[in-house]
Amino acid sequence: MKGAAIIQFASKYSSIMVQLVVTALLSRLVTPEEYGLMAIVVVFMAFFQMFTDMGISVAIVQFRDLEERDFGALFALSLLLGAVLAGLFCLISLPISWLYGYGELVGLCCAASPMLLFSCANMVPNGLMLRERRFAAIGARLVVSNLVAGGIAIALAWIGWGAYALVSQIVLAALFVVVWNLVARPVRKINVHWADPLKKVFSYSAYQFGFSFLNYFARNLDNLVMGKMLGSQALAYYDKAYKLTTYPMSALSSVVGSVIQPFMAEHQDEPERLRVCWWRVTKLLSLAGAPIAAILFCCAQEVTLLLYGDQWGNSVPLLQVLSVSLYAQIVNNPSGAFFQSAGRTDSMFRCGVITTLMTVTGLFLGLVLDGLLGAAIGVSLAYCAHIIAVYVFLLRDVLGVGFHDLVAFLPELGAAALACVVCFIVSPLLQGVGFTAFGIVKLAIVIAVISAIYALTGQLSTLRGFLLGKR
Repeated sequence: MKGAAIIQFASKYSSIMVQLVVTALLSRLVTPEEYGLMAIVVVFMAFFQMFTDMGISVAIVQFRDLEERDFGALFALSLLLGAVLAGLFCLISLPISWLYGYGELVGLCCAASPMLLFSCANMVPNGLMLRERRFAAIGARLVVSNLVAGGIAIALAWIGWGAYALVSQIVLAALFVVVWNLVARPVRKINVHWADPLKKVFSYSAYQFGFSFLNYFARNLDNLVMGKMLGSQALAYYDKAYKLTTYPMSALSSVVGSVIQPFMAEHQDEPERLRVCWWRVTKLLSLAGAPIAAILFCCAQEVTLLLYGDQWGNSVPLLQVLSVSLYAQIVNNPSGAFFQSAGRTDSMFRCGVITTLMTVTGLFLGLVLDGLLGAAIGVSLAYCAHIIAVYVFLLRDVLGVGFHDLVAFLPELGAAALACVVCFIVSPLLQGVGFTAFGIVKLAIVIAVISAIYALTGQLSTLRGFLLGKR
């Protein structure tokens, strides 16, 4: 599991570096208004994309009694489903354009629709790649697909394709991934008898799909509402800030989460082993996540303007607010993998109901009280509150973790908070310093304060033990 995680880390960080370079170039070639239109397309695309998996991939990993004939039947079903979803997305593009008042959305939605077909076709091959733990191939696929798709998108943006260049990026990446997976792990014995394999995995997959459905609204309702109420430009500023908070999760907790189920699914009847794995994974993510959240909070202006340019200055306060919840998101992110490994997607669904209600409440209260910034504050506070639901449904009910066990995570939280306070106090004294130097000084302050607290509380030795495999 550690070796697989290292491979995933290497590929994910390489991919993020590619994405950052691609995003930095596209942000200078594509206007905020065009990014706002793309954000609207992505929100509805994400809704349809929930149906491109329906929990089948994770079920393929979890259920060891599935055979090659079952995989072939599920693959045939996925192709049919993909064709239907792509057609429906084209049909719904007209109502979407009426809803938001942008006629350009019709063409953009239709251009993006093939992604749904490719995503559906990838459902079974991707599950098989994870089931067989082909993490080296998965890692290489991630980097190469982002590099190829990003390069083509930049070229298209350069010749004036605008938002269509952004669409091409996601469609080509999905196409490249499914072709790669089918070459690496072909699906054999394709047939249309999908009733039997669906019966085997129905309950598990249904709760997984239900959670994905709820998670869609929890993660995309802000974009849906802001695009309608505040306009595409305000949505673009929020979306840019939000995307920056997703990079640490993609490069850290999502990587760890992706390797948990393929290794721990075979231990679903061993709660003690799952509990130990959860503690180790979460403590490691906590030690890494606290300084990342503090750095993003203290250096929000420098990070935003460096990556996106001066035209995105309105995203700075939004990023600072959203970074407050980054620690909670990082440590909560792999919880789904532990629900899945324990075979408790039913509890994961119930947890999703509560967290979605929290997010909806925070979003609308924030919008009513203070518009765009208020919405960001409400969403950020809701993400922090998700820890409560995860504790009740996963830690207490599934893994048997006591509340007293969470005290072990206080040192890194305190260190991050203290680092932010020190930055806040010192910043006014550095106003005459240049832009780049100002950011470097704040970065150094955060690292120094957190390192000192980690050393005093023994967290550095804990982190060293994890990395050396001794804890």
